[in-house]
Amino acid sequence: MMIGWQVRLLLLATACVVAGTFASEVPAAVAADDRGYWAFRPVERPAVPTVQQADRVRSAIDAFVLDRLEQRGLTFSPPAEKRELLRRVKFDLLGLPPTPEEIDQFLADDLPNAYERLVDRLLDSPQYGETWGRHWLDLVRFADTAGYKEDSLRPLAYKYRDYVIRAFNRDTPYDRFVLEQLAGDELFPDSPEAIVASGYNRLWPDESNASNILLARQDAFNDLTANVGSVFLGLSLGCAQCHDHKFDPILQTDFYRLQAFFVGIFPRDRLAVGSADQLAAYGREYDQWLTETESARAELHAIEQSARVKAGHEKRLKFPAIVLEAVDTVPEKRTALQHQLAFWSERQIKVEEKEMLAKMNDDQKRQRTELRQQMDSMVKTQPAPPRPLETMSVGEQPENMPKTHLLAGGSYNKPIRELQPGFLSALDGATERPADIVPPRPNTSGRRTTLARWLTDPGHPLTARVMVNRIWQGHLGRGLVENANDFGTQTEPPTHPELLDWLAAEFVARGWSVKAMHRLIMTSEVYRQSSYRRAAGTQPGAAETADVDNTLYWHHPRRRATAEATRDAMLAVAGKLNPTMYGPGVRPELPRGFSSEYKWEASKDAHDHDRRSIYIMAKRNLPFPMLDVFDLPDMHESCARRAVTTTAPQALMLLNGDQIIALARTFADRLRSETPEPDRPTLIRRAYVVAFGREPTDREATEAAKFIDQQEKLIAPTQPAESTTAPAAAALADFCHALLNANEFVYVD
Repeated sequence: MMIGWQVRLLLLATACVVAGTFASEVPAAVAADDRGYWAFRPVERPAVPTVQQADRVRSAIDAFVLDRLEQRGLTFSPPAEKRELLRRVKFDLLGLPPTPEEIDQFLADDLPNAYERLVDRLLDSPQYGETWGRHWLDLVRFADTAGYKEDSLRPLAYKYRDYVIRAFNRDTPYDRFVLEQLAGDELFPDSPEAIVASGYNRLWPDESNASNILLARQDAFNDLTANVGSVFLGLSLGCAQCHDHKFDPILQTDFYRLQAFFVGIFPRDRLAVGSADQLAAYGREYDQWLTETESARAELHAIEQSARVKAGHEKRLKFPAIVLEAVDTVPEKRTALQHQLAFWSERQIKVEEKEMLAKMNDDQKRQRTELRQQMDSMVKTQPAPPRPLETMSVGEQPENMPKTHLLAGGSYNKPIRELQPGFLSALDGATERPADIVPPRPNTSGRRTTLARWLTDPGHPLTARVMVNRIWQGHLGRGLVENANDFGTQTEPPTHPELLDWLAAEFVARGWSVKAMHRLIMTSEVYRQSSYRRAAGTQPGAAETADVDNTLYWHHPRRRATAEATRDAMLAVAGKLNPTMYGPGVRPELPRGFSSEYKWEASKDAHDHDRRSIYIMAKRNLPFPMLDVFDLPDMHESCARRAVTTTAPQALMLLNGDQIIALARTFADRLRSETPEPDRPTLIRRAYVVAFGREPTDREATEAAKFIDQQEKLIAPTQPAESTTAPAAAALADFCHALLNANEFVYVD
C-alpha cells in the first residue's frame, strides 16, 4: 500500500508540468505519517533494560546489547586477552601498532583500572587526532586539489585538514565543531581556527576550466548542499535535486531551501580576524579609503580593463554577458553573484601584463604609469585589518543576496519560482516556512549561522544520532544504522534503536564530547570481547548459526587496518615513522615506472616521505598508489564507510613494491640494532613482538628459523664477491618482508 508522499510523487510524475521533470509550481507537503518516521522523531532516553547476566554489564551499552542477545539465547564472547585488547585499542585510536615497551608496561599493570587509564593515555595522544580526523576528512571529501580534468592545486586546503586534527585532539564539542565549519566566519570572527574551519564550505570538487560558468556555480552549490545532508543529517538530500525524493519524505523544495543558506558565499583566501567591533571599525575605515581613492582606482581599472578585454578577446567569446559583466566590474563593487561568476571565469581569461601592455597605446601606458604611482602612495594609507589571515575560506555580502529558485529537473537555467532559506519539511512540520534568520553581527547575513544553530539544537532528531552512529561504527566496524550517511527508508532501521537513542541522549548530556563517547564505548563489555574465528574443520556454534553477520555484537569483529594504518604501521615497525605534524601535503616517491598525467615530483626532503599518511597530498586525480590499492575512498564523494576488498593488486603491492621491500630491510636493521646479541631466536622473537604485538609460538619460531636458513643458502651463491650485504642480513630482511605480508599484520582482532 502506498503511503502519502509516494502517492504525491506518482501524481507529480504523471503531471510532468515541466518536460522531463517532477518540479511543480504548487508547493508539495509532507504527510503527518511521514514526519513520524523513526529518524525524524525526537530523541528520548530509553530505560536501561534489566538482564540476567548482570556480571557482564559494565555500562548501559552492555545492558542494551545483552538484552537482545539473551532474547535469542545468546551471550557475549569471553573477554579479550590483554595483548589482543592493547593492539585493538591502539589501532582504533591512533592507527598504529603497540610498541614492545607499551606491551610490557600494559601487561605489567595489574591495577583494576589499567585498561581505562590506557584508553585515557591514548586519547590524550596527538596521534589520536590524526586517526579520527581522517574519518571526518572521508566524510567531507577533503582534498588538496580541485578535481576534474585540471585537478589544480588548492595550496591552502591543508589548513582545514590541520584544523580537523586539532579539533579532535582538543575534543572540541561536536556542536561547536559543526558551528565552526558551517559558520565560523560569521559566529567567531576573532578565532583564526574557526575561520579556517569555515573552509568546509569550499571543499566541493571544482572544474577550474568550466566552459559553462553558471552550470559550474550551480554544481558547486548542489554538491555542498548534498554533502551537508550526508554528513550532518545522515540523509541523501542529493536525491531531491531534480525531483521529490523517490523514497524518503524529502521534497525538491527542501533541497533548494537548504541551498539558500549558502548561495551568498564566494571563495576568499584572505580574511580579517578580529572582534565584531574591530571588524566593524575596520570596515568603516576601509569604506572611507575606497571613497577617497575611488577616482584614481576607477580610472586605472578602466585603462587596464579595456586592454585586458582586447588581449583576451578570444578567451572571452565563450562566456555570456552576465559573466563578462562580473569580470569587468571593479572587485570592490561586485555583488556576491558577480564574485562567484568571476571566480570561475577570471582564471580562464587571465591576461599577462605583457599581453595587456601590448594592447595599450603610448598615451594609455603613460597614464597607467602615473596612476599606478598614485595608487602606490594611496596603498600606504590603506587601513590594515586587525589581523590578516590567509586560508581557504568564504566571504559573503548580506546585501544583494543571489536568489534561490526551485529548478525544473535540477536544470540551472530552468527556474520555476523563488524559494527562501528553510529547513526540511518533514522536520519543520510546515510547508516552505521561511527560517527565522537573525545575523549574529553586522555585515553578515546570518544564514549559515541559522542553519548551524538548527543542526546543533539539542532537540534536533538527527544530529546527535548521526554522529554517535559514526563513532560506534569506528569502533565496532559497522554502525547501529548500516549506512551512516543515509538514515532514510532505503537503509535498514537501526539494529538496536534504544541503544542508538540512549547514546545520542548521552552524547548531548556529556556536552557533545566525542572523547567521552570513545571512553563509554571502549570501556564497555561489548567492545572488550574477544574476536571470533572458528577453527578449521569445526561446525558453527549456536551464536554463529543464529547471527553469522554479528549484527547482535556477540563478538568483536576482526577488521583489516585502513590504508593509512597499514602504511603507517610499516613505517612504525621499521623505525622510520616521521612524527612531524601539520603543514602542506607531502609527496612521497611514486612507484617505479608509475605512469599518469597527474603524477607528481617527490618532496625534496626525503624525511618527509615517511610522515603519517594523513599528510600525503590528497590529489583527487592521483590518490597515492599504496593507499589507493587498500581502498582509499574517492575524494569526490562523501564516504561514510570504506570498502574493504581483497584483491590481487594488494598482494602484488605488498610482495613486490619497492617501498615495502625497502621498509622490510630497514625493519631488519632495526632488529639487529636493538638486539644486543643478535642470535637468530632472539631476532625472531623480537620481530614477532614488534610486528604482531606477541611472541611466536614454538612452531612459528621453528618455521621462521627454517625459512631464514633456507633464504640464506639461496642468497649466498647469488651475492657478488664485492657485495657488502651479508646473506644472513638479506635473509632476515626477507623474513621481515614475509611478516609485513602476513594477514596478522594488516588485520586487527
